[in-house]
Formats: sequence, C-alpha cells, structure tokens
Amino acid sequence: MMEENETDIVNKRITQETINRQKQILTRLLESEKAEREREWDEKRESKEGKEKEKGNPELFFEYNKEKEQEVDLIKTTPPNLSIFYKKKVTQYFQNINQ
Repeated sequence: MMEENETDIVNKRITQETINRQKQILTRLLESEKAEREREWDEKRESKEGKEKEKGNPELFFEYNKEKEQEVDLIKTTPPNLSIFYKKKVTQYFQNINQ
C-alpha cells in the first residue's frame, strides 16, 4: 500500500483512494506502536532475578528440638491424676508425636 501511494504521489495522481490508503497505513502504524508499548509494560515478559532464601541457623533448630523433647519428657514423667480414658488419650497423643 505504501508503494502504491508513493507512485501516486510521484505521478501527482492524488485521489480519494490514495488518501484512504494513507489513513489505513497510519492506523496500522499507530496500532503497531501501541502494541509495542504494551509489550514493554507487560509483566509476563519481564524476567525476574532469582531471590536468595535466607538459610536458617541449624543450631537454633537443634536447640529448639532438644527443648521440645525435654518438655515432652517432663510431661510424660509427671503423673497427672487422670482417669483411665484420659491416660489412654495421652498415650495415643505421645505416640502420634513420635511418628
């Protein structure tokens, strides 16, 4: 279409058809420019840098587990005055924790 307009302009034959072609060309160029702008702002196409995760302190983790085990042992060794039903429930609970 641009070549046809170019020949029409060089030969000085500007008609309504030439003007309509020029409008279509302009419309397509503007649409292309808009699409290009949208691609620049589209987050889907944006690459993201990998994020480093903070590594936990294993000493604190082991210390926490040690304290937890001590508390569980304390609960196990302290005999509460419970009925047989609740004693069975407590035993089941501690068995589930250890698994």
